Amino acid sequence: MKLLKKNILIVGANGGLALETIKHLIKDGARSFTLACRTQEKSEYAKNLLLTNVKEASLCDFQIFGGFDMQDQASIEKHIDLLPHKVFDIVFLAVGGIIIDKNYQYILADNTKIEKTAYQNLFGAHIVLNNLIKKNLIAMGARVVYAGGEGARGIPGMIEKPEFDTKEELRKYLYLNSSKKYSAMNAIGVSKFLGALWTLKISAITDKNFDIVWFSPGLTYGTNGLSNMSAIKRWGMENIGFGLMRLIGKAQSPAEGGRKFADCLSGTVGKNGEILIAPEKQTLGTITDQTPMNSTITKPELKEELWKILAATTGEFAI
Repeated sequence: MKLLKKNILIVGANGGLALETIKHLIKDGARSFTLACRTQEKSEYAKNLLLTNVKEASLCDFQIFGGFDMQDQASIEKHIDLLPHKVFDIVFLAVGGIIIDKNYQYILADNTKIEKTAYQNLFGAHIVLNNLIKKNLIAMGARVVYAGGEGARGIPGMIEKPEFDTKEELRKYLYLNSSKKYSAMNAIGVSKFLGALWTLKISAITDKNFDIVWFSPGLTYGTNGLSNMSAIKRWGMENIGFGLMRLIGKAQSPAEGGRKFADCLSGTVGKNGEILIAPEKQTLGTITDQTPMNSTITKPELKEELWKILAATTGEFAI
């Protein structure tokens, strides 16, 4: 895909991996970017960092927007209305975050409590995409990439393999009726697992005009994904946990991860409906189809149950 004339929307543009991805896209020839973040200040930060660190960024058109708070449907909808009246050829949903707490937290959506990590890592992305479609802001033949993660099929010693045997178990989890003890890392894994279910569901809709791919470049250190941790815990994770994995070749730099995301966004890697990640039981390696690594991802009843819950709490999908 030639990038020069492509309009690119990056949601969560201030994130470490998102910024590295944008740097690579600029060097690959992209020139038109809409940077959408939770606040205007974060969008300004992203733009200024790019202008300061990438020579070719001075040739780019950056339009910046705040208000893309993945915990707030009304704010997302309001600020999508403010986007420029041009269609997007590439949409990067680089959204989400970790919730550091002893217990499950929730977002109140349409008077219903929804598990918070799942909401801000998936439901927010769903709201963004749905409203882009409603406003006719997705170009014919566009490419949508959802930022996945290795936790969707578990990481030994870090994240338990997310599994739901029945749709009732999935519903109980999202509605905070699960008996499982809260773990921030496990919750991230579940949210990325749900993102895979969501991607497979959307990719199968025959009358949409875009492709969608769930993609993870492999475990990446040095991003701001752990920013909600306490300073001590974050230091330990970055310098001991990720530091060790970096030394033994099991974690990569943001620049390396960004290069892989840029290739996926440009269409070099990944086809509609693919769930792509490092090989099973590995955190880095050849990009591989995820679905055989966690068979519950392809359970039709789980996809349909998630879809029903999304519709009930955020509204019917526009297609």
